[in-house]
Amino acid sequence: MAKENLKFINREISWLHFNDRVLQEAADPLNPVLERIKFLGIYSNNRDEFYRVRVAGLNRMMDLKGKSKEFEGVNPEKVLKHIVRFEQEQQEKFEQIYRDIRGELEKSGIFIIDERGLGAEQGSFVKKYFHEKVQPNLFPVMIENIQNASFLKDRSIYLAVQMRKKDRSRKDNYALVKVPTSTVPRFLVLPPENERCHIILLDDVIRYCLGEVFSVLDYDEYSAYTIKFTRDAELDLDNDVSKSFLHQVAESLEKRKTGQPVRFIYDSEMPDDLLAALTRQLKIGKKDYVISGARYHNFKDFMGFPRVGGKELAYEPFQPLPHRHLDGARNILDVVKERDVLLHFPYHSFKNVLDLMRQASIDPAVRSIKITLYRLANNSNVINALINAARNGKKVTVFLELQARFDEEANIHWSEKLQEEGVRVIQGIPGFKVHCK
Repeated sequence: MAKENLKFINREISWLHFNDRVLQEAADPLNPVLERIKFLGIYSNNRDEFYRVRVAGLNRMMDLKGKSKEFEGVNPEKVLKHIVRFEQEQQEKFEQIYRDIRGELEKSGIFIIDERGLGAEQGSFVKKYFHEKVQPNLFPVMIENIQNASFLKDRSIYLAVQMRKKDRSRKDNYALVKVPTSTVPRFLVLPPENERCHIILLDDVIRYCLGEVFSVLDYDEYSAYTIKFTRDAELDLDNDVSKSFLHQVAESLEKRKTGQPVRFIYDSEMPDDLLAALTRQLKIGKKDYVISGARYHNFKDFMGFPRVGGKELAYEPFQPLPHRHLDGARNILDVVKERDVLLHFPYHSFKNVLDLMRQASIDPAVRSIKITLYRLANNSNVINALINAARNGKKVTVFLELQARFDEEANIHWSEKLQEEGVRVIQGIPGFKVHCK
């Protein structure tokens, strides 16, 4: 597409170049090595969302039968081909950067190892951890029993397991095991040996103990290969006036769980017979973007890579700057009456905002509070302050955007919670997205 001398760069291609700049930060040796590995996580998370929304949107254009191939000057087929080429180049760069980072970590005595590199004492430690923390969260599904791919969770990774008998007295068997990263950390730091730090991924903890997971089936050879399934995550909002906007968003979120596949990634080392069994049982076709990948997926988890090694391997935690008018002020409302106050995040502490809301919730001179919200924390002190204000008799009005990308479910929860406490909630505007925070 670059050779077509377009006046405007397609927005999807432009976005890929943006994410490539994140990859440049991961490659930059001026950044501490633990910060660089986090950039790999950011890049990976961005790429997942790109497929879930933007590639999914292009696929929808392609599926419109009998329509023009051009949509407002965009040819989805050409753009998708460009994306595939660009993404392959980025993936090669990504894997090289990861190898370089591992080399830098090893210079500092930090080693990322797999199940094949465990010593006897490390193996005992891993097995104990597996029995106590991991095994209760594993629920294998035999591949031959799978009817369709609807049970595969987006943003999750699975191990496709091949089981064999050494003497080949039984037919090979296959299973899928979800790697429980939502309940167990992705990384396990092993006890130090000879001043060296060893880290193993949860995937490899499970690989090391596969014989115990499938002991009831009486096989003696096990191998496992990571797969990942990405679904269309675009919201489908209809024009049914009999349904509330919240109801429409909630219904669309349910559909998202079984959305159309837009990407299927598998370990390139996976045997052909296992891959064939998977694609057959999951009904995965060529159009679903079957991509051969590396041993590990979901690098977004590397944003939470353990903080190990010396101080020089990461930036020091940032300390918020003091604000000359707010720090130590008994009443922020009195300060605001005297002068305008500018807060610049993250350089100033968000605690100032929470203090303002808490004081307003009990100040007898405050009769109403109005606020717009877009994204909220899991345990939101902003929500707690607004509820407290309503309990103190204040008239509280909240404009809460239900369409905050990938936070829709959380915002529906908070919307219902606020309304239960007597807060007036305006739940977005159909056809628009309000980004004001």
